[in-house]
Amino acid sequence: MTNNSIIRSFILILLMIFFSCKNEKQIEVEDKIEITNAALIHEPETSEIDSALLSYDSIIFDSKTFYIKGLDTHFWKDKGIQDCNFILFDSNHDTLYKHEGLTSGYEIKDFNEDGFMDIQIDYITNVPGINDLLLYDTNNANFKLVKNFHNFPSVIKIKGSDYYYSYHRSGCADANWDSDLFYIQNFECFKIGNISGRGCIGEERNGIIISKIKDDKKNELEYIKREAEYYEDKWEFIENYWKKNYKKFIPN
Repeated sequence: MTNNSIIRSFILILLMIFFSCKNEKQIEVEDKIEITNAALIHEPETSEIDSALLSYDSIIFDSKTFYIKGLDTHFWKDKGIQDCNFILFDSNHDTLYKHEGLTSGYEIKDFNEDGFMDIQIDYITNVPGINDLLLYDTNNANFKLVKNFHNFPSVIKIKGSDYYYSYHRSGCADANWDSDLFYIQNFECFKIGNISGRGCIGEERNGIIISKIKDDKKNELEYIKREAEYYEDKWEFIENYWKKNYKKFIPN
């Protein structure tokens, strides 16, 4: 082998070693980049909350934002919130209210027609229309739970007033029923009237009994005799009676 051949072979070997090392170095760098990107998937706690809240409702009053989310029951367990699938929180992720137990949903609406949105939370129950209510507290710029609201199912507001009436079944396949008149003051419900329908066979008195409520005691005002198992016109009767007569029950 000539000297020139030996020199060329030596140079070729050096080039092969050089490019081989460069490729290995490139692969190492690329592997490190992949690992770094993978590590970024594990975000800090606040980012985890943000990613879980891709679908939520928000209410804004005077530049203050409230967030509402119906969450998976297990989502908040590692954050100290148990058995909850409704939560109200602020932009700092501070919990303002959490509903204990399961719900079937919630509705954002101006319940008391004061110009501010409120939150009505639906219970999962065999009695229709049972809810909790969070009214917006303008004094504290926050939401507040209304005490005893769940005792008044299927609430309807009497137009042009600050009074409401409810409806619930009272047995005998809904032949017996009750409707309560009430108002809300200082985030608490106060019952002031009752219409009691008794249509079940075997009742001592079949018909409609109308009473005024004071200090949780009934004072019967009127009795309308009806035959047993009536109920065709009860919805119209309840609506019309409270609309026309609610003022009679307002406390002096």
